[in-house]
Amino acid sequence: MIQKVMLFAGTTEGRLLCEFLSEKNITACVCVTTSYGEQLLPSGENMEICTGALDRAQMEEKLSSFRPQLVIDATHPYARLATENIRAACGFLNLPYIRVVRESCGKEKNGAETATAAEKTAGPEKTAEPEKTTGLTTTAGLTDITQKIGGQEESRMLTEADSMEEAAKLLEKMEGSILVTTGSKELEALRGLPGFAKRIFARILPQPEMVQKCMEMGLSGRHIICMQGPFSEEMNYAMLRETNARILLTKESGAAGGFPEKLRGARRAGAAVVVVKRPVEEEGCSVEEVKALLQNGGGNTVPCLRQNISILGIGMGSADSMTEGVKKLLSRAGLVAGAGRMLDACGLTEGTENRRRVLCAWEPDIICRAIEESGEAQTAVLMSGDSGFYSGTKKLLQALEAYREQMKGRREVTIHVEPGISSLSYFASRLQISWEDAKILSCHGKEENLLAAVAGHRKTFVLTEGQTGEICAELTAGGLGDTLVYEGTNLSGPGETIRKYPAREYRREGKDGLTVLFLINDRYGRFPVTGIPEESFLRGRVPMTKSEVRSVILSKLSVKEEDIVYDCGAGTGSVSVELALAAGKGRVYAVECDPEGIELIRRNGEKFGCRNLTAVEGMAPQVLEGLPAPDAVFIGGTKGRLSGILEALRQKKKPMRICLSAVTLETVSEALGCVESFRLQNAGACQIAVTGLQPIGGLHMLKAQNPIFLIWGDLTE
Repeated sequence: MIQKVMLFAGTTEGRLLCEFLSEKNITACVCVTTSYGEQLLPSGENMEICTGALDRAQMEEKLSSFRPQLVIDATHPYARLATENIRAACGFLNLPYIRVVRESCGKEKNGAETATAAEKTAGPEKTAEPEKTTGLTTTAGLTDITQKIGGQEESRMLTEADSMEEAAKLLEKMEGSILVTTGSKELEALRGLPGFAKRIFARILPQPEMVQKCMEMGLSGRHIICMQGPFSEEMNYAMLRETNARILLTKESGAAGGFPEKLRGARRAGAAVVVVKRPVEEEGCSVEEVKALLQNGGGNTVPCLRQNISILGIGMGSADSMTEGVKKLLSRAGLVAGAGRMLDACGLTEGTENRRRVLCAWEPDIICRAIEESGEAQTAVLMSGDSGFYSGTKKLLQALEAYREQMKGRREVTIHVEPGISSLSYFASRLQISWEDAKILSCHGKEENLLAAVAGHRKTFVLTEGQTGEICAELTAGGLGDTLVYEGTNLSGPGETIRKYPAREYRREGKDGLTVLFLINDRYGRFPVTGIPEESFLRGRVPMTKSEVRSVILSKLSVKEEDIVYDCGAGTGSVSVELALAAGKGRVYAVECDPEGIELIRRNGEKFGCRNLTAVEGMAPQVLEGLPAPDAVFIGGTKGRLSGILEALRQKKKPMRICLSAVTLETVSEALGCVESFRLQNAGACQIAVTGLQPIGGLHMLKAQNPIFLIWGDLTE
């Protein structure tokens, strides 16, 4: 049985639970914000009443000293900040927390429609007219209000607003006096209405400080109605008639807050209704469910704290480039984390301000630790651009999934990713260029095959680290100086600049900043996918694998874009270059013992823009020891060391695809023996005999190349 409870009250639900705690003699500390709220609560030896508003630090202090078995949050549905502080304090102190959710005016948990059910017994006078449309937004499940004005029938709809500020904008467009039932705290948002002091009739609690506040805003006399609810339909109707109010302003306070009675009273009085919606859809328990939980002892049935973690793509950095979804989630967050540039873009400074904690961090482990320690119900982690486009989201998600697993049983952790506008999407729209067919590269800490990408694609988008000059120089040296460069710096910000020039005409201008490039090459397609002609390579006296054979080798190795690949006995590097072009985001190690071959490999790699090609001078298998484990290996020359090379590869303890070539029957025999002894899976072999045409005079004759054997298989042990 739960014997010690901290209850945050101030609502009808809070009063009902307080009465239950008193009746069951459960020790409780009940927190209310006003002395009036205190007067409504029962007293008893088991009850401690704490009066006054508490901030986050004061809540933690109170909870730490009282140490309840369960914390119940029965604050008002619109008291969002109070709920977030209570949740955060409970999370920080690792205390069980439960939120009491007020039933809305729509459907109760048993499926009965509260407002509708009540309306069925209201009598003929209160039956709603058929729905009519005026262009306003209707509240779901509620009907129109119609009235006769000057002999002309007018239809008025129930109109929803997301906030008091939005409600004020709606009321500016409406005529007539307004009965305000949202409380004195919300009147400030209405002060800008024309004729405020004459149009507004404020129904408030009978407390001197609230009356004083109304008077300070200019209300007086009969425009201040001091009464304690809940109010019946008759009372709402009478007040609307007495004040001659044509509009009722209310919150969607549910059945416990008398919302259905307000609607029926307004319908009878012929008044329009503006409803301020609840801030968020909450999850929690009803009063009866909490009572049952307290009665049954709770135990493992006590709900754990819920933490919502949102990863937000904030666009390029300006407020205009942030989506409304991102802004909304950011506004709710009690903890915000992000790199310094992200915080600056959102106007945030590290520290605590307006009861929100701001953390300058991008490392997943630091962010997860902060989320755990803060216990905040709502956390936002900022990512630049789009969260799914060259973002840190991938690593952060892995860390957050581990955190969610760690918190099982203590906290219910939900993770949400809100996409933003990527620099690619934004820049392409500014240039009015489509980007669905663009090659996308990132030079942030990566070595990309830039020259090959630009040569093979008409459009290439590049995320840079400010190395625009080096990129243009490389394009020019590689014969692509005519490539049109669009350079975008500080996109969406006040210092946004966009330049256009051929790569060969680059010159540095202006200040440094975050820069992206959109490259247009109308002469694309210079490099074939595979089978690059022999004459395209620098070769000297070193043997070269023919283009047709290279095509088959790549097909057998099935190299993927991010693979690590070895080329053992690389010769001129012709196979290495094609492997590097295929593994554009991976790395190719070309092993060669001939110094002339090493030089040719380097020069051919530079010619084809293969930044991911590394020439390794030495003899295999010895030089393989310090290299990272490969995904695929081509063995073009062994000097009788095939078995040793395969053994060195097996020691890498990673599955890999192997293809080797042989030009003598003795090497073929040795290779087939190794396939058997090393238990290569999915093994196969073929002989390739290529015969070309050689023109002689006006005729053509066949010219055969030496046959070559290929043997392949998967090394899995």
